[in-house]
Amino acid sequence: MIYGQLQFYNDELKAWFKIIDFHKAELNELVTQLNVLLSFPLLSSQDSKAGNAFIDQLMVQDQRFDHVHHHFEHQAQRLEHAFTSSDELEHSVVELQESCRIKMKAYEVAFTKTKYGCFDFLSGFFQPHPIAVLA
Repeated sequence: MIYGQLQFYNDELKAWFKIIDFHKAELNELVTQLNVLLSFPLLSSQDSKAGNAFIDQLMVQDQRFDHVHHHFEHQAQRLEHAFTSSDELEHSVVELQESCRIKMKAYEVAFTKTKYGCFDFLSGFFQPHPIAVLA
């Protein structure tokens, strides 16, 4: 079989499934780290609000990854049907693949921004802070 559009779409979907699994594992680890931080007894109200805001953002992104995963499963079924038939790819299959690509790109960009914002927030707790000297 010659490598063509159908095989490319299938390979692209397989890669996206792996990427989603990887991002969801990262996301869960970040939520765990944030929850540990939020359990610190001397955490300021401002830091608590910021930590909870990151958790909210991560939960929304988790739902987005689940949503796009569902779309990818639907597309995988359509591609499986195309593999078994001798027909050309339907235009709707091509459009759905392009839609999946656009969504995945947007979700990955949003997650990456949140992830590095979260890294900055978490790393701030390990920076040395000057001790106030009372005169």
